[in-house]
Amino acid sequence: MLRPVRPVAVVILTACALYPGLAMLFQGIYPFWTGEFFTLMGDRGPWMGLAAKLNLPVWLPSLAKAGIGLAWLGGVPGLWAGDLRAYPLVLLAAAGSLLYPTGPAVMGAIALVCLVVFREDGKAVPV
Repeated sequence: MLRPVRPVAVVILTACALYPGLAMLFQGIYPFWTGEFFTLMGDRGPWMGLAAKLNLPVWLPSLAKAGIGLAWLGGVPGLWAGDLRAYPLVLLAAAGSLLYPTGPAVMGAIALVCLVVFREDGKAVPV
């Protein structure tokens, strides 16, 4: 069996699945659950402001945020199991996290480094 990434990278990606994955899923489904948007200090975030400027539905950024959170939480357990099909899902989640400011962007950059640099080579490491 060939694992997609090294075990140390999977541990780091688990931290990325908890934050920003779990946080983004909560913030994304919050408006559908409570009827009001998730805000920190009265700011709804840059993507909500961009959606309002472009006359897009305001629920669209919330669905995108929830989708990125689901990609994190759905892909990382697959990497723990050694499933190669989970790799593109986690790669999509890491790239999507780069679009959100501060914390998720930092964790997305760390995850991309783990996904690209810490790949397993089947010839070098037998599992």
